[in-house]
Amino acid sequence: MPLSLLRWSIAVLILCLVAPAALAGEPPRRPSSKRAKKQLTAKASIAPKRLVRISGGERLRHDAAASFEQMYSEARDAGLRLWVISGHRSWQEQKYLYRLYRRGLGPRAARPGRSNHQRGTAVDISVGSTDTLTYEWLAANACRFGFKRTVRSEPWHWEYRPRTTPKPDEGEDCLSRPLTPQNGASQGVATPSPS
Repeated sequence: MPLSLLRWSIAVLILCLVAPAALAGEPPRRPSSKRAKKQLTAKASIAPKRLVRISGGERLRHDAAASFEQMYSEARDAGLRLWVISGHRSWQEQKYLYRLYRRGLGPRAARPGRSNHQRGTAVDISVGSTDTLTYEWLAANACRFGFKRTVRSEPWHWEYRPRTTPKPDEGEDCLSRPLTPQNGASQGVATPSPS
C-alpha cells in the first residue's frame, strides 16, 4: 500500500470517529486529568461573586469596593489621590503576568489561583516609594478601612482583610502614633505632616 493511501485512510478513519459527535452537537468533553480538573476547580473558586467598579475604573469585590471608596474619599479630603493601577484580575490576566515574571520580563506575580487580585480583594495603588505622602497616609489610615500591606517588597500592594486587620486604638493611627490636630485628629483621619 502506498504511503499516501495509508495517510488518506488514517485521515478518513479519524474523521469517521470524530464527525458523529461533532454533527450530533455533543458538548466537548471536559479534561480528565487531575491537574486539569484542579485548574477548573481553582478558576471557579477564585472568581468573585460580584465585582464593583471603583474610582479609577478598576473592579473589586463588592465589600472591598465599598471600603475602598470610603478610604478614597477620606484620602481626597486630606488632599491626596489614590491612583489605582490594578484591581481584580481574571485567570488569564494572572496567567499572563505570571508567565512574564517567570521569563524575567515583568515584576513579581503570583501563580494563577494564588493571587488575591483574582478574588477581587487586592488593589495596587501608585504610591511611588515608602517616603511619599500617599504611602504614609495609607500606612497611617488603611487599617481603619480593613486594608493592609501584605507583600513586604511591594509598597503599592494593599489587600482587603477586615477580619485580620486590627483597627487602631482610640486616639491613634494605624502605626500606633497619637493623633494630634496637626495630623488630622479633628476628623479622626491621620494625615502625615510633610517633612
